[in-house]
Amino acid sequence: MKPVLLLTFLLGLLSALGQGQGSSMTAVHEYAEKQQLHPSAEMERLRKAFAGDWSVSENFAISASKQGATRHGRATFTVGPGFSLVENYRSTGSAGDLRFLGILWWDPKSNAYQFFTCANDEGCALRGTARWEGNNLVNTWEEEVNGKPALFKDSFVDISPDSFTLISEGVSDGTPIWRVTTRYVRGNTRQH
Repeated sequence: MKPVLLLTFLLGLLSALGQGQGSSMTAVHEYAEKQQLHPSAEMERLRKAFAGDWSVSENFAISASKQGATRHGRATFTVGPGFSLVENYRSTGSAGDLRFLGILWWDPKSNAYQFFTCANDEGCALRGTARWEGNNLVNTWEEEVNGKPALFKDSFVDISPDSFTLISEGVSDGTPIWRVTTRYVRGNTRQH
């Protein structure tokens, strides 16, 4: 019974303190509203383009071990802490399983989006920077493949409210070593 009495006393005290404080409470509320955080224009553009649930289908055109293979699954883009955009991606098929986490955020110092990824058992790492090239979002990065440097590019193209396409390409010594096309279609997200 004592906790109930204490709670009643505290609620009564808070109520009494709030009376007569209308104008200063309003000023505090107005200040708090002005201080609310808002995403940058760059992050708002990403949110509008990608936020939501998507069905995905992948086709491996060029790959050392998965050429001609496919995967199907789902991806969900949500707004995360720091006005980041978080992609949670799962797919499976003849190309094997993919469990992928991507986080993008705007870095005003580099005037680009930073891209952090985790995939399957490969660990996590920063994976280049992304910029808008017209209506396409393009992420570029370098990796070592078979002991040689390789340049990679992910291009998010044909972006509309209902779909977009990701074209992932890799080149080493001037030779294409990777090309995967992933089609994202809004909705119809059966769990895979």
